[in-house]
Amino acid sequence: MNKPSFSGIFLFCLAFMLVATKPAFPQEYKLVWSDEFNGDAINTETWKFWEGTAYNNELQYYTPRSKNAYIKDGKLYLEAHRENYMGRGFTSARISTDSTSIGWEQGRFEARLKMPEGKGFWPAFWLMPIKDLGWPRSGEIDIMEYRGNEPYTTSGAIHFWKKECEGNPVECRKFFVEEFTQENKLNDTFHTYSLEWTNDALIWYLDDQEYQRIPFEEIEAEFDPFSGPFYIILNLAVGGDFLPNPDESTEFPQAFIVDYVRVYQK
Repeated sequence: MNKPSFSGIFLFCLAFMLVATKPAFPQEYKLVWSDEFNGDAINTETWKFWEGTAYNNELQYYTPRSKNAYIKDGKLYLEAHRENYMGRGFTSARISTDSTSIGWEQGRFEARLKMPEGKGFWPAFWLMPIKDLGWPRSGEIDIMEYRGNEPYTTSGAIHFWKKECEGNPVECRKFFVEEFTQENKLNDTFHTYSLEWTNDALIWYLDDQEYQRIPFEEIEAEFDPFSGPFYIILNLAVGGDFLPNPDESTEFPQAFIVDYVRVYQK
C-alpha cells in the first residue's frame, strides 16, 4: 500500500479542523453585537440597571451596587445576598440593553451562563420589545429561565395577547413554554443558551441542541407582538411565583455568572 504524501495528510487535517470548528448555526449568520465582559467594570453605556422591586411576588430588591453586579476574570456576576435592604430581605441585580439604539429584530441570541445553586434562585436571559404597548401586548421572549430547586432543567417561553381578546392582561395573556431536562446539573459548569429568531419561527437551544420550536403561524396574537427590535435582559431574582422561596438551606451569596452575550444576524 502506498503511503499518503505529506501534502495529503496536511489537507486532510485542515479539512477536519474546518469541520470540527464549524459553528452549529448556519454560516450566513454574522456577529453584529456582543459583550465579552473583558473590562474592569460593567459598561453603563450599554447596560442599564434596574433599581427597586420587581413583579411576580419576588423577594429581592435590585440594586446597582458593586456587591450585586460586577465583573471578575472576564465574566459578569449578578450576585444575590441575604440582607435587609429597602424593606426587603434579599438584594440582587438586573441589567438590560434598554435603549432605542440597542435592539434587534430576528437573529441568533446567545449567552454562555452558569447557574446559582439552591432553592429560591431564579436567573433569566430574556428579550423585551422596545415598542411598548403594555405587557403582554408587545410580546416577551424568555430565552432561558431556571429554578434553583430543579438544577437539571431549563425552559424557554413566549408571552403575548390572545387574538380578539378583550379584557385585562391576566385574562388575555397567552403563553407557550417548554422545559428541557438534561443529565448534568446546570449549576456545575457553563452552558450555552440560544434563541434563533427567523422569518418563520422561534427556536430554542441548550448547548446547540434544539428543544423547542414555535412557528409563527401557530401564534394567534393581537398587536403583532414579535415585530420590531427587542432588547436583552439579564437578571437574578430570588423567590416569587415561578418557584419555591429560599429557606434556611439556601446558601448566600450566590451569583448568576455570564461569560458572554452575543447577537448574530444574517
